[in-house]
Amino acid sequence: MLIRVIFYYCLYIFSGAILATEKTTGDDALSEGRKIYNYRCYYCHGYSGNANTLAARFLEPKPRDFVNSSLENLTREQMISVVTHGKKNTAMTGFTKFLSDNEIALVVDFVRQEFMTNKRENTRYHTAENGWKNHNKYQIAFPFATGEIALDVKQESLTEQQKLGLQLYLTSCITCHDNSRVEEAGDIWQTQSISYPRNNYSFTNFDGMTGASTYQKHDTFPLLKTESAQVKQGEKLYRDNCAFCHAMDGSGQNWIGSFLDNKPQNLGDATFMSNINKEVLKTMIKKGKTNTSMPAWESVLSEQQIDAIISYIDEAFHHIKN
Repeated sequence: MLIRVIFYYCLYIFSGAILATEKTTGDDALSEGRKIYNYRCYYCHGYSGNANTLAARFLEPKPRDFVNSSLENLTREQMISVVTHGKKNTAMTGFTKFLSDNEIALVVDFVRQEFMTNKRENTRYHTAENGWKNHNKYQIAFPFATGEIALDVKQESLTEQQKLGLQLYLTSCITCHDNSRVEEAGDIWQTQSISYPRNNYSFTNFDGMTGASTYQKHDTFPLLKTESAQVKQGEKLYRDNCAFCHAMDGSGQNWIGSFLDNKPQNLGDATFMSNINKEVLKTMIKKGKTNTSMPAWESVLSEQQIDAIISYIDEAFHHIKN
């Protein structure tokens, strides 16, 4: 599930927006702050600032719920500092690469006025302005999107209209509302890429080869000769938790890695690996790296599991000093 969160984060962070660049005041300032928030912040904190989002379900600790935060306990200066520098051991990164000091102040002031003071809803996603001219035509699917009715409910217990609503949800709405409620969760899905994107692909000038993917070669795991149980455990943990960003070959040069501003560390890089030891690497994995997409794993992986991953990296990609 963390994979899905990272992937969607990559998509929205690079989709493009028009943001404020000059100082603004009054209603203009609120409007510019809203634009920045709706582009940079909504994915985790929600359009209404209450952090009731798909991403929030998979993050620990949870993103800040501004609606239930008081102005007295969360000052403007504290908020500007967090948006500027990020917050250690959370998914909140610093935004100085994306926002100017003025833009940071604008979005903080917007949050404080719109959510913390006025408790307003801000912007609904399904509006005419966003391309949903008649969203209510899907209303028979709403109970399944909101979780009012579980997706795995027994069909015979549904009315004819509810059956149609479920069908509509599963064929149209589930693409975005993919984490609605079920009574029995079952096994967690395992994700795996089965195709790779082409670089600079053009529908009008396609010769079958131009722009063919350069990423596939990085998604092959090395063959190990060791019989070490710890290394084998580390291999599975690396595949499940680390390869999505660092690539199967440890290079960080896979498709997802190409989206990130701070590229995932190449675990086979001799210069980097020769300048750290196992204790330093362990701290990086546990605490994450500030102002990068490398999260803290100490609440996800045990000490023993982190040691196993380090043993695998040492065996598969580059020797690590003790």
